Amino acid sequence: MDIVIEGSYKEYDYLTVDSFTGKIKSLGKGRPPREPDYTFGDGFVLSAGDFNAHSHPEQSIYVEIADKSWDLARWCRETIYKYSVEMTAEMVYHGCVRAFGRMLAYGETSVMVSFYCHNKRGNELDLAVIKAAQDVGIRLFFGRMNYDLVNRQAYPEKMASQLSYYESPEDAEKNFIDLLEYETETVKVAPALHSFHANTLDAVIRGINLGAGYGRKVQFHLSEDEGDVKICLENYGMRPVEVLADLKETGKVSALDHLLLSDCVWTSRREKELIKEHGMSVVFNGRMNERVKAGTAAVREYMELGVPIYIGTDGEASNEDLSIDNERKWQSEKHRLSEEEERMLERPFEMAGVRVGELEAGSAADIKVCKDGKPHALFVGGKPVMKDGEFLSKDTVEGSEKYIKDMWQRIRK
Repeated sequence: MDIVIEGSYKEYDYLTVDSFTGKIKSLGKGRPPREPDYTFGDGFVLSAGDFNAHSHPEQSIYVEIADKSWDLARWCRETIYKYSVEMTAEMVYHGCVRAFGRMLAYGETSVMVSFYCHNKRGNELDLAVIKAAQDVGIRLFFGRMNYDLVNRQAYPEKMASQLSYYESPEDAEKNFIDLLEYETETVKVAPALHSFHANTLDAVIRGINLGAGYGRKVQFHLSEDEGDVKICLENYGMRPVEVLADLKETGKVSALDHLLLSDCVWTSRREKELIKEHGMSVVFNGRMNERVKAGTAAVREYMELGVPIYIGTDGEASNEDLSIDNERKWQSEKHRLSEEEERMLERPFEMAGVRVGELEAGSAADIKVCKDGKPHALFVGGKPVMKDGEFLSKDTVEGSEKYIKDMWQRIRK
């Protein structure tokens, strides 16, 4: 039986949801065709749930130890390079539960994750991320990220971490394919790449083609700091986006329009034009970039070119919080965006046949119901995950919060 949700959305009074697919079947005016399953009367406003387009949720485990004064290098040294080698599936699970719970509290119903902390365990830690999303109730687009470069001149903790992340492109492809069997209506998996400083060109080529072959978006950190630019100029004689464009022009990759480039701070005008020309999309993590002193992306320049733009939060420990709404407000104030430009930061997203970020027939029924501007109820695929301002997985999230705080108390003794 279809799910019927009654409430004010644009000019509509109710919507119906296919209970099997979790997608919207129709929107209607007037009285619903039958007694609604959920009713939200005066004072309630329905909208599409927010989509977080870039996140490292396991990094929420580092919130207690992160310092806002650290630059990117110091942040990495004191968090991921210091502790990620010891990450277990249990730790990853609790860090992700904490992150996903906090996202729901801000009205985010879906998230695109970039996960590279595999620790030589195949998909064991990756499955912990997926389980966390399912237990909390958030929709997950899981980017299984390949990291296949190790800096042998790096300080010991950094090199040890890189060795734990390392997978050959062949192993990364196999592990991605194996992970596909865990997909559900609310979990979709994609191959992903880390960056030009953490991937060989062979891995970049294989990852891009793998995503194209499976019809998946491929995430790729690009020019978060100036290091990627220097690496590409030294190794290939071109800037990062020029390298990608050259791969397409020489036939080494079949397409680039499924690439989701995050950060894009250190890009030239020509690179921005190439991003537009090849149909690539960009994810801005502005507050994180500024907090770790990596720079500020030229958001308006991308807008003027018509590049598809999304907003993410990166990891919570390197950001102010996990609120996409706060991230959009920060971008608007930082770049003095008009109302029309602000709306460009709320673009719908689609992968593997699932479309989020809008409430239209065929889109996922991921719904945010607000009262007095605050999330009161949330639905993912038409199923409730928050009621009366509290998510239904509250006990699970509180358990993970306690686990993490107790863990740091033990470590600090």
